[in-house]
Amino acid sequence: MSAIDLNLPATALPAGFPGFGSGSGGTSVPKGVDDPGSDMRLGYAIAFLFFVLLIGWAAITRLDAAAVASGKLVIDGQRQTVQHRDGGVVGQILVREGQKVAQGQVLLSLAAADVRAQERALSSQAITLLAQRARLQSEQLGRPTIVMPAEFAGMTDPQDRIEIARALEVQRAQLRTRLAVVQAQRGAFAQRRAGAGNLGRGYSEQVSALDQQIRSLDQELESLRTVAEEGFVSQSRIRALERAKAELIGQRGQYNATVAQSRDQAGESRLQSLEAQNDYLARSATELRDVEAALNEVVPKLAAARDQLARTVIRSPASGTVVGLQVFTPGGVIAAGQRLMDVVPDRAGLHVEGRLTVNDGDDVMPGQTAFVRFDSLHERSLPPLEGIVTRVSADSFTDEKTGESYFTAAVEVKPSQLALLKDVRGPDFQLRAGMPVTIEIPVRRRTALQYMLEPLTAAMRKAGREH
Repeated sequence: MSAIDLNLPATALPAGFPGFGSGSGGTSVPKGVDDPGSDMRLGYAIAFLFFVLLIGWAAITRLDAAAVASGKLVIDGQRQTVQHRDGGVVGQILVREGQKVAQGQVLLSLAAADVRAQERALSSQAITLLAQRARLQSEQLGRPTIVMPAEFAGMTDPQDRIEIARALEVQRAQLRTRLAVVQAQRGAFAQRRAGAGNLGRGYSEQVSALDQQIRSLDQELESLRTVAEEGFVSQSRIRALERAKAELIGQRGQYNATVAQSRDQAGESRLQSLEAQNDYLARSATELRDVEAALNEVVPKLAAARDQLARTVIRSPASGTVVGLQVFTPGGVIAAGQRLMDVVPDRAGLHVEGRLTVNDGDDVMPGQTAFVRFDSLHERSLPPLEGIVTRVSADSFTDEKTGESYFTAAVEVKPSQLALLKDVRGPDFQLRAGMPVTIEIPVRRRTALQYMLEPLTAAMRKAGREH
């Protein structure tokens, strides 16, 4: 602006107006009157100085570009969802929402009367078959006692122990009976063989005696025939001795036949004894094959029934807190695969997971520093917590509700930073899954001046490419 012209005609001013004389040129300001131009110059100087300081501050002040993502605290490994494969009728509900549970603790049970009855029937059948197999194996090996099956050692249920004792007693009695029968049969055959042998030996001795008598007669006949030629012995005497010899020879033949028959009877008795033993073993082998086949059919069914019975008791997969309980009514029906509740593990770590816009997805990499603010904590003294980006999704996702695309990023907050929360909120403060957070991830260094000029430079770049 130009200075105000104060050279006015003299006639326009009152006579004797101070500060204006004819020889002064009309440009001097009277004393005691402020110069308006100096105020304006001072204003310009202040404005210029402020602008210079603003530009200087903007040029040296860092205002780094950052990718901002909204997210929440999530559990490492996620919640443990409790489901049931088969479904059924609810028996007892043993937990409530928010209750602390230990790993393996019973959460609820299903009605199991039908399954238990089926398991009991199959278990009894399997125990009977195992005891039969043990008895048949003893028969095959010729043992007089039954060896306890190894499978019985794992059956600790009281009802199973009672069934085992009963089945073994029955099979021991049957083993004793069958052994007694076959031993009696073999004993009878042995006695018959011994009797035939004794009879044969008796007749053999008689044959020997007859042979001796026949030899004596032969000698006597030979002597008599010599004397008879001289006429001292009658022929009737010789013929009588010859008839006696013939009778002895015939009797000897009968005795020899009896000896042979006795030997045949002894051999037959021995063969019958062996056949009785073989029949006993063959019958045992056939029964053993049948029992093995029945066991191969029953044992898998029993295992399936026991597995189904075990599943009627639903246990906690981890130590933690029950959340999202969906079952409230004993006697209600749950569907197969239905979500019953979740268990939030106690010892599971927490990390921050947020959604990045697709524009920021390329700017964020694992290993970058990130700052986390807890939106639900309003303490002004709580600074943002420093962390490290541990994971960025390889592909974008689409929100089914909004249709927006996004990348996921996981941030691990340093333990030393988490300690700041306890300093501000108290030692009893605990982080909970689901707490909302805001994640700021610096992506490049810049000043405030660069930030203010970015829209202009971007517009100029676009304008320079127009045609």
